[in-house]
Amino acid sequence: MRGQFWLAASMTAGAAVLAAGCAATGPAVGRHSPASPAPPPAADGTVSAPSGGQGSLYAVAALGESDAWAVGTHRPLPKGIYPLTEHWDGQRWTALPCPSPGSTAAPTRSLLAAVAIDAPDDAWAVGEWSPIAHNAPSYGLIEHWNGAKWTVVPVPQQGDYTTALTGVAAISPTAAWAIGFASTARGRRVTVFMGWDGRRWRYLPSPVGNFTGGLAAISARDIWLVGEEGATKSTPTYHTLVEHWNGSRWTIVPAPYAYKDQKPNIGLSAVGGSSSTNVWAVGRYQSGPTDSSPLIEHWDGTRWQLQPSQSPVPPRDEGGFDAIAAVSRTSAWAVGSAFGRGYIPLIERWDGVRWTATPSRFLPGVTDPALAGVAAVDPRLAWAVGWAVNRNGRSIALIEKWNGTSWQQVANPSH
Repeated sequence: MRGQFWLAASMTAGAAVLAAGCAATGPAVGRHSPASPAPPPAADGTVSAPSGGQGSLYAVAALGESDAWAVGTHRPLPKGIYPLTEHWDGQRWTALPCPSPGSTAAPTRSLLAAVAIDAPDDAWAVGEWSPIAHNAPSYGLIEHWNGAKWTVVPVPQQGDYTTALTGVAAISPTAAWAIGFASTARGRRVTVFMGWDGRRWRYLPSPVGNFTGGLAAISARDIWLVGEEGATKSTPTYHTLVEHWNGSRWTIVPAPYAYKDQKPNIGLSAVGGSSSTNVWAVGRYQSGPTDSSPLIEHWDGTRWQLQPSQSPVPPRDEGGFDAIAAVSRTSAWAVGSAFGRGYIPLIERWDGVRWTATPSRFLPGVTDPALAGVAAVDPRLAWAVGWAVNRNGRSIALIEKWNGTSWQQVANPSH
């Protein structure tokens, strides 16, 4: 989930897919390829998506050089929005079947916003789904990979709340966590936090703030959550929010929200770390009346500090980072996008001394690329995912690979 400032500054919030009916996330789209007939619903009340249509990827997680997952949303014809999962086996990316709540007679809108993997037979993906109806409620969606297939796992109920899950972290088959938000019919909004104990998901004490963003688990007693929160004074309207889970409760950890001697609207979208003394958070700050620019902060075990970003964002554009992956003290990646006169991908690399902007290389005919997720295996291999527009005007899922020297787009088989 992205906060209020983030939503105002970006067009990439995954939840917008459901709120907008059958409109796809990402750039405007045109022609569609024919869809094949959908398979019949499974005995558990789920259905897999038909082929064809358009798609976007929102998150990626990697276990090693031959095991990575990317997740997002897929919009085939004739109607419905389905979750999308793609797997890397060391040689190629393959779109694998992924169930969605509903049936062929009553298709739903559903998406996966985040993914985590801790073993080849243990991966989690979370998101939300909603009936296709005006002002329909949304429900949290949790799916699990057991090494052979994805299955929908029950989400614990919470009264009359509608829910959406936006972040997930896992460290073992008996330890995983998910974060998201819920709201009542009256519009009251709360953050929800839940944990997996090997048998079921259950609600845990919620963070003390709202408008939360990314989630990262260093250990079961060292989990970070970042986002933004409305300030108690008029300026800034929103400021950084960082919270830490010690295994039993959340605590707000002070983080800077003054930038260049100013206190602009500022928010964090994602967090990731390699140890308890090496955690990164990224987001954006308001750099002009209608502009935003990338923001990076670092935790060294004692305090959070701002780090200079090297990504230039053109005037009158809105830009920022939406994902972070940290391998070690000397290797990390931050990705995001700027939007103004089209999409511009933003990628920066940390080498232990400074952040450096690195260019992307795309296949012919690809325009308006936007990046939403990143995962790194080591300094020689990283993945970035998002969406773009192809020469036919269709939104396509985008995957980029870092080979140790440069970024290059990978041919995607899903569309």
